[in-house]
This record gives sequence, structure tokens and C-alpha cells, in this order.
Amino acid sequence: MADDQIRELIAQMPLEEKIAQLYGTRIQDLMENGKISVEKCRKVIPHGAGHVCQFASGVDLDAEQLAEIIRDLQEYINTETESKIPLLVHEEAITGIAAKGATVTPQMIGMSCSWEPKLVYENARMTARNMKKMGCDYALSPMMDVITDARWGRGEEGYGADAHLVTAFSQAFIHGLQEEGAAATAKHFAGYGIENQETAFFRNEVLQPFEAAVKAGKVKAIMPGYHSFQGTPCTASPFLLTEILRKEWGFEGLIVSDYGAVANIQRYYHDADTLKEAGVAALEAGVDVEFPSGDCFPYLAEAVREGRVPEERIDQSLYRVLSLKNELGLFEGRTAAKETGRLDLDPPENRARALDSARKAVVLLKNDGILPLQITPRRIAVIGPNGDSYYSMLGDYTWVGILEFFYRQKGSRKDPEIVTLLQGLKNRLPDWDIQYERGCDWVTATDRVTGTPMGDARGETANSAPLEDIPDTNWNRAVQLGQESDLIITAVGENRYICGECCDRADVNLPGDQEKLVEELCGLGKPVILVVFGGRPMAITRIAEKCAAVLYAWYPGEEGGNALADILTGRAVPSGKLTVTLPDTNEDVPVFYQQGERAEKCRYPFGFGLSYTEFEYSGLEIPREIHTGEEDFAISFYVENIGSKAGAEIVQIYASPEAGPKKLVGFVRLELSPRQKQQVKAVFSLEEFAKYDEKGNFSLCPQAFQLQVAASSTDVRLCAEIKITGEPRNLPQKTHFLPRMVL
Repeated sequence: MADDQIRELIAQMPLEEKIAQLYGTRIQDLMENGKISVEKCRKVIPHGAGHVCQFASGVDLDAEQLAEIIRDLQEYINTETESKIPLLVHEEAITGIAAKGATVTPQMIGMSCSWEPKLVYENARMTARNMKKMGCDYALSPMMDVITDARWGRGEEGYGADAHLVTAFSQAFIHGLQEEGAAATAKHFAGYGIENQETAFFRNEVLQPFEAAVKAGKVKAIMPGYHSFQGTPCTASPFLLTEILRKEWGFEGLIVSDYGAVANIQRYYHDADTLKEAGVAALEAGVDVEFPSGDCFPYLAEAVREGRVPEERIDQSLYRVLSLKNELGLFEGRTAAKETGRLDLDPPENRARALDSARKAVVLLKNDGILPLQITPRRIAVIGPNGDSYYSMLGDYTWVGILEFFYRQKGSRKDPEIVTLLQGLKNRLPDWDIQYERGCDWVTATDRVTGTPMGDARGETANSAPLEDIPDTNWNRAVQLGQESDLIITAVGENRYICGECCDRADVNLPGDQEKLVEELCGLGKPVILVVFGGRPMAITRIAEKCAAVLYAWYPGEEGGNALADILTGRAVPSGKLTVTLPDTNEDVPVFYQQGERAEKCRYPFGFGLSYTEFEYSGLEIPREIHTGEEDFAISFYVENIGSKAGAEIVQIYASPEAGPKKLVGFVRLELSPRQKQQVKAVFSLEEFAKYDEKGNFSLCPQAFQLQVAASSTDVRLCAEIKITGEPRNLPQKTHFLPRMVL
């Protein structure tokens, strides 16, 4: 459809049909006996709808059923509505589409520990292909918030504690998804989870990933966060949505609300007296679409008739909605899955991707020489609440996570097949005697987390009992099993009911009595390997000192158990490095590497991770002086694998100025065979060293800093002083966000 045809269609549409395109609906409200009901559609969406919201994650339906439902809905739109505008179907997609039976890769915080954006790019392409099999063309992902506070439950959904790192991974996700013909949503705009809203910091750190998403990623949609910015709810902030997004950056795509966020303007923030006023405030600030259903935007028709909102403003948002639908091919009939028969959302090639991702996401934090395990039949005790639980594999915004936590319906470890640590060890070590006992629960009766599942109308708290079938738990039996074994592997950490949306924690130690259990096991005189699952950086230093080895597994996805077993046995060499700082104690929080000495004292700093081999750095070549009039500069150096095993080294490049925090400015993951030596060249635009001031002016000023080539934020291998000289140079806006790495 040509642009003038879209505008002609808008001119012909009744006001009610226009408004209907600016909010969504859910399939649960349109179904009867597992099928789409035309009568319910006539009642709920008589004028059509803009979106079908979270069509797969809140229902226990397989891919074939979902595809049929979307086909039936599109048929209803085509036969029963006046303008016949197809529905745009969306879903969560951070670790794969949140649908029953779909491939689940590691949670984003784990994926960032791979330091391999290309891996996220390929996973996003896989996710888009799965989406489109069911007629879904739009993802509410990626989350691009910079994570600096371990107490925040949603930190697991992001790519770590550094804006440069978040930018690199977000770009990879957006490009991968959109190159497969699906639309991505950059969220949560902006600063969700970060208390510091000082303008210069906000513009140079918090906004950087979003600016890159708009200018370089060409992201199709932006979602404001639930939080407020400088006293105004983000969903009602003209400064964020109009001044920065529309005017400064020239963003032309959709601005969509988070679920219930428009109503929150009135219900939570009390910045509006009525839901109608809340809808008007959001629209005037720049929001185009209200998710999920219409709490507020249906009142916009009344506001137009009252003269409160000009119909031209409705048309403006409608144009963006229809333009995206047109760009995705919906007007050409690409509105639903064409395949019939079984739809496989987890074929072997997808599982192979999940396994590779999980191997690279795991971080080895300690190894006294016990790993890799010697391949000799032994007796192993697997102990801990995360040893054989699908909760240890899955973060929030998976199908199971959403179905259970928000809707209180029981999930399954078979949709797709979830390989736990216990099962992975049995798969990889069939001749070993492997016994399991939980030992303790995740939490005690007195442990609390904040929040209430927003989708649960019954108001269940975030401490609701998990629905997974859990075997009897016996502390004494666990200790006895440990005593009778040659080796103890303890699987501890969090689950979806302790970490994720609505699950903030004030205490980031291992929850419940888990640390006490590990301590007692360590006292048995047997080697103990600690495996930590979860979505946040927890304070494990004290107990880690007593263990022979420590692995941080995060939420490693469907193949996590096999991946961990591969690393433990040496089939895979660990390569992950932290993208957050693990606090030594709860009192350290919040802690992140830009704090300098305060963060550097922590045992497991940003960028840290061990391997089964060793690497040597040499030969740094760098210009000592650069003029502000130049466009870029290059550095080069060598990295050699000096060990006996093939492995991957993650090289980090930091700029450490005379005044101000150290800053990650580049990184590269190198796969090296034993004795292989690789030259690395990094080309930096000088724009990457320019700054926005509080008024939004962008300039490059003379400065001096130390450029550090490092194995972690505290392990600097090569460094040199560099000066940018000359007169200050005013620049238009930032257009270069990542260096070019040449191998």
C-alpha cells in the first residue's frame, strides 16, 4: 500500500475505528471452548483493534492452536469490520518467543556474559522465524535498561551494567529480529531501575542504547517505562517522548505504552483525575498506542467530540500504526501462518543454538584445579533446590514464567523439554553414580520480596508457592548423601518467584537457608562445586571461598543442564565473563564498576571470568595524540592462547580519564587454539569520546585519558596515555556508537 493510500484510508475511517487501532485486545476475551467466538468479537472488538496482545504467553495452547486462532481473528476482521484493517499480533521475546513449546535461550543477563552480540543476533532471527510461524510479527523486546542495582528484580532481562555493552547487544537483537521481517520494541524508555536522573548522566549513559536503537538500529517501536522521570510518569512525559524522541532524534515509529501504564497516570501517580484525562495526557505527550486493552484510549473519541483533542492528533498516531502494519506486509495478506499441520517451535537446530548459547553464558568464577572433572566413574551428590527444577533454567517472560507467575497456571518442563543440571549430568556421565536431594527450599517462611503479580486478579503475592511438582525435602538426608559421595555439586540461587518483574529484594544474599546448607556441606571434607542460578548478581563471596569451584549459571535456558555438564566435564571450555559486579556483601549494593575503588575491592568484578586455558596480551600500538578535528583513530594489539586447550578470551577496552569514571569503549571475543596468536585492531570514532551537556549540546573537548586493554575491569594487561588536543568541537548529534573491530 502506498503512502497516499494509507492517508486516504485514514480520511475515510469513522472515528471509532480510528480509536480502535490505538489499543489492543487479548485472545482470552474473544474465545469460547478453545476457539474464537464471532459473537464475542462483535461485542469486544466491533470496530477491530490495533494489536493482539501477548497472544501466546498467557494461555496453555500449542502453536497449531495459536496459528488457527490468529487466522480466525484475521478472518473476522476481514469480513465483519468496515475498514478491514488487519491485526498486529505481538508477544514477549527476550529468550525466544514466550509460547508453549518454543525454544528458550538463556536469559539476557546470561547472554551478555557471552560478550558475543552475534550470538544474540542469530538467536533473534530464530525467534522471529518462530513468531511468524504463528502469525506474530511484533515483539515487545529488547529491554535496554542499564542494570546497576542488584536489588531490582527486572535486572535479569537486561544486558548488564554498562551502556556500551547494552548498546552492542541491543543493536544485535534489533537487527536480527527486524531482518527477519518482525518489528522490535526498545524498552523501557528511559532509566527504568536507575535512581540517578541527573541530566548529563542521563543523556550520556542511560539514553545511549536508545539513541543507537533509533539512529542505527531503526527500531520500529519505543516503550516508555512504568517509572517517572524528574517527577513525571514516563508515559506522560513530553520531554522524553516528544522533545527527545521525536524532535531531537527524529523517531518516526510507534510509541507504545507498557501494560497498564496509561491508567497508572491516574491510578498510581494521581497525575490525572480520570482515566480519560490519563489517556489525553499520554497521547499529548507522544504515546500512540495503549497496551494491553483500552483502559483509557477508548475515551479519546469523547475527548475529540469535546474539542479536548484534535482529530488530527488521532490521525497522526493512526498513520504510524497503519504504516507499521503496511511495512510488515499485513495489508498484502501476510497476516497469519500459512503452514498447516504440526508447527515445530523447537527443532534440533534451535536446540543446538540454545546449547551453544548456554555454554557461552556460564561464568566460571573459581577453580582450584578440580575442573574439568576427571572422566572416571565416581559418586556425585547433587544437592540444592535448583538441582532438578525448571525454575533454575527459566527467567521471567518465558511461557512457563508468565503462565505461572501472572496467571497461576501450572507450566511444564516438557514444553519445550527443559534439561536441568541433574538431567544434564546424567546425560553426559551415564556411568557415574549421581544422586539428588534438595536439602532445603529456596526460601524460608520469613523471606519476603516486594511486589504483586499484576496479571493475577486474585492478588496473589510474589511469594505464592511455585506450582512445579517439588519432591520432599530433607536436610539431614542431603548431608548424609554428601558424606557418602566423592564430590558434591550444590545448585542454589533464585527462581521466578524471587527474581523478575514484581520481585525486588532488599537482601541479595542467597535466599533462605541455602548458604547455611552449603556451609555444612563444605564442612564434610569433600570437594564442593557451587553452581548459582538466578537473574541478579548475588553476594556469594563468603561461601564461595569454602568451595572448590564456583559457576554462575544465571537462567541458562532449555539446554542449561547439558551446557553445565559439558563445562564441568571439559567437553566445553568456560568463556563467559561477568557484565555486572557481584557484591561481596549485601551492604555493598548498589555496586558497579564505574564507582572505581569501591567496586574494585569486590572479589568478582565486572568483566571477570576464568577459563581452562590462559591468554597473554602484547604489542599495544596507539597514537599518543589526536586532534579534535580528526574523525577517528586506531589501536592494535595481540592476544595469544598460551595454554594447552582451545578457548575464548573476552578482551575489554576501557577509557580511564584523569577525572571521572572508567568507561568501557570496546570489546571483542576471540576464539583461539593453543599457541594461536591473534592481532586485534580497533577503530574508534572521536564521536565516542564526545559528550552531551545538560541542554543536549554535543561536543568534543580536549582531554587526556588512559586507554586500557584488559581481561576484566580490574585486570589491565596493556595501557597507554592518549591525548585529544585542539579546540572544542561542536558536533550535530551522535551517529557513531560502537568501534569497528578488525581481526
